[in-house]
Amino acid sequence: MCARLKFALALPLCLLISGFAGTVHAQSVWQKMKQQVLQQQCQQGLQKACQALAKITQNPGQQPAPQQTQGQQPGQPAPPMPGRQPRQDVAQAADQSGRESGPIRPPNGTKVEETVLAPLAPGARFYVSPHGVHVATWENSGSRAVVYYDGVPGPKFDEIIEGIAFSPDGKRVAYCGRSGTEMVVMVDGKELLRTAESQEGVFDSSSCHLGFTSNSRHVYLIQNVRTSTMKGGSFTRFIFDGKAAALPSASGTQSTGEVGGIHPSFSPDGEHYAYVAIDPSDEQKWALVVDGKVAPYRGGGPRWSPDSQHLYTTISHPGAAGYMEGMLDGKPFIRADRFDLHVAPKGGNLWVAVVDAGIRNPSPTQFLVVNGKKVPGSEIVRERGAFIDEVAFSPDGKHYAARYTTTQNHQYLIVDGKRAEEYQKIDNIVFTADSSKVTYTSFSNGKPFAIIGDEESEPCLPELATAVGGSHGGLVIAPVGARAGGICGLNGGEAPTLYLDGKTLRMPDGVRGAGDLRFSADGQHYAYRAGFQGGGMRLVIDNVVQFNSNLGTPSTARYQHVFSPDSKHIASDSAPPTDTGVFASGLFLDGKYIPVVANPGMKRLEFTADSKHIVWAQGAPSRDALRIFVDGKVVADTEAAVAANSPEAWWDMLPDGSLAVLGQDQNNLKRITITPSSETSVAALSGGGALVAKRDQ
Repeated sequence: MCARLKFALALPLCLLISGFAGTVHAQSVWQKMKQQVLQQQCQQGLQKACQALAKITQNPGQQPAPQQTQGQQPGQPAPPMPGRQPRQDVAQAADQSGRESGPIRPPNGTKVEETVLAPLAPGARFYVSPHGVHVATWENSGSRAVVYYDGVPGPKFDEIIEGIAFSPDGKRVAYCGRSGTEMVVMVDGKELLRTAESQEGVFDSSSCHLGFTSNSRHVYLIQNVRTSTMKGGSFTRFIFDGKAAALPSASGTQSTGEVGGIHPSFSPDGEHYAYVAIDPSDEQKWALVVDGKVAPYRGGGPRWSPDSQHLYTTISHPGAAGYMEGMLDGKPFIRADRFDLHVAPKGGNLWVAVVDAGIRNPSPTQFLVVNGKKVPGSEIVRERGAFIDEVAFSPDGKHYAARYTTTQNHQYLIVDGKRAEEYQKIDNIVFTADSSKVTYTSFSNGKPFAIIGDEESEPCLPELATAVGGSHGGLVIAPVGARAGGICGLNGGEAPTLYLDGKTLRMPDGVRGAGDLRFSADGQHYAYRAGFQGGGMRLVIDNVVQFNSNLGTPSTARYQHVFSPDSKHIASDSAPPTDTGVFASGLFLDGKYIPVVANPGMKRLEFTADSKHIVWAQGAPSRDALRIFVDGKVVADTEAAVAANSPEAWWDMLPDGSLAVLGQDQNNLKRITITPSSETSVAALSGGGALVAKRDQ
């Protein structure tokens, strides 16, 4: 190894390293991956890598064992950056792990269960739950219509009224059917209510707007009714758990400023609701309905406190000296000419009012009132386009940021009473997960910037990704802690940079483009795709290029890379690290490339909820089907029921460590539930021998 170093100064370091062990017994995956990359870079003659490797190695007297890229001989430099992979009909060797034909034989202990969800019929429509892969199918049974839920048929109706609703947890379902002159609401396979109220004899989608509350415990119906026998002609009714609320409401825009119909405000815990009811025969008459009863006070714009125990409302008092009041459970707590009330959606008890004062004066002002106290220095004269137009809250509900626009059409924030820097434009205002810092993007003097807390980036236009971790259209926010970052790309052909935690980091040498920044669940690690000269792409972890990964080219990109829920592992869809002239595919797992059945790209890639297994779906060669792998072993085949990129939840990782997949055969839709065997694992896959499989000729 030492003879191949390019720089003379690196030779003493190489000799020094040869006297130390390459690993520490209790090394984490991340430490091993870092050491592996440093070994590869040191072999190439990079002095800094040799120095860093010397610092982390221990146990003198033992010879290090550099880890090699697939196909790399000892002493050879790390493989070049990947380029376009030629596709050829050349097969890899096959074994049981990737069997292409014959019956599927999952590893011992693997549990694969198939549940018929509904028969397939011409013209049938189906709806998939958000979790658990439950399916409601709307089909014809002779001259009648019927809904199957997880394979169990419901009653026959003359017609099914448009729309099927699932609860947020995916375990409950509701729909409406017409039987003669009545509409029947079905919930969990049982009749909840019947009604003859209609749109002058017609039932349509506006007759049956169904939904569940956030805790999945309660179901509600918003029903539009029209009749020529009633003054006003039409109204909207609200029904909660089968019981009609005290008052219906008129339809259309009303003089109170509320949009007609019923627009309920639900408490965060899903147990309470409130809405404004407008008299269908007299728009000037209205009332507040809370939990089905008329409140003893009037108030509009209802919104609940984060603890779901209190209701905020506002009311305007017209007249020459008119004013507006904000009320908490009907008791006034603020009065002003006019204001916009903002309540923290979760955590704490923070509220912010953007107050308009002196609106009848030539120079009306706006300012902030926070929990009953005016914020010093928050005043702005509302003229020539100056105003306060947005308020954002931190996740814990204890901090706020308000955006101001000046008469010069510039913008700045006031964060917890402190004014921040002014820019020409500010967008994407989001707090970090621990609520300690506000992040946003901005433009000034023709250049973009990203801000984390009080730290401003170098010119940076963050990638507006929607990857795991959630970018909110701006910086990517780590799931926990104070971390945030963005991949910065600029015009003019400049290399991208990484703005992370308030600091601008240069990307590894040779990077020409990057994207899809993601944080691990604990926020300690991050990864992104990087493109290099020639068009090849590799995975970069904690700003270190993973030479054993190959994410294809921009035209044949492999987009799947995921962290495990426990943040101890990372995996990516990958091609071979070096171009072999053979169309091949694999899995990059914890620093190692593992060949799998050749495929143009994984459809899904995910760790199980307990982080013990890695599961993916890819196309089955030579036919239109999905093949499910667990820890590198084929466990199931199925025809695809929906497109892999469909928004339907056809794939759901369950809390107990199993996977549910929606598939079909010639006759039925089916749910395939896969519980991995204890005989396979992520640890065994990444530490065992390479898996090779054959591609159909």
